Amino acid sequence: MYIKITDISKSYGTKENRNQVLSRVSMELEEGKICVILGASGSGKSTLLHLIGALETADSGQIQIGGQEITKMPEEKLSDYRRDFLGFVFQFYNLVQDLTVQENIEVCRYLTEDSLDLEELLRVLGLSKHRDKFPAQLSGGQQQRCSLARALVKNPKLLLCDEPTGALDSKTAGELLILLEQINQQYKTTIFIVTHNEEIRKMAHKIIYLKDGMISKTETCEHPASAASLCL
Repeated sequence: MYIKITDISKSYGTKENRNQVLSRVSMELEEGKICVILGASGSGKSTLLHLIGALETADSGQIQIGGQEITKMPEEKLSDYRRDFLGFVFQFYNLVQDLTVQENIEVCRYLTEDSLDLEELLRVLGLSKHRDKFPAQLSGGQQQRCSLARALVKNPKLLLCDEPTGALDSKTAGELLILLEQINQQYKTTIFIVTHNEEIRKMAHKIIYLKDGMISKTETCEHPASAASLCL
């Protein structure tokens, strides 16, 4: 199994102020699949994503990604893992405001020797004619596309998306999800999407429902619906 999470727990605070965010969460995902994580605010969705991305450390349990046990890695190895293995897309685009679209993407391109072709990426994401613009000159959808391009240019094996459509209108959100679907199919990228929008689950191979820090339900779908068919 490409991703195997076993009995992961995470809390914040100490003693009487302790807040248990995740409690013994276990799941598996095959390579090249799309997994959607659903749940109400505070259910632990983003925390689980951050643990997979080694942005936070679990209290207990194991996370194996592509045969690597990341929960026991020293920080130097975790830095390599994040650089070489992962791409992140967040709800709020986190672009460098005084860099152009192309420069924002190239910041991450220089981190790897196995980068995707920049021109192809700009074309696929509809950014070719915006390459010399600054973030403030872009619409929200264009900024999210730039954020996606920046994450993808490293040719990551695993793409983590935290509420990627949360700040977008329904039309732009639909376009972004179609792009994620194309990326999954073209590059065989394994994708996690954290969202509160249940419609997005229809495009996933696996759906994880979180409630109060625990998995309440898991669904699998061998042939998910096309992103273009979603009613957002």
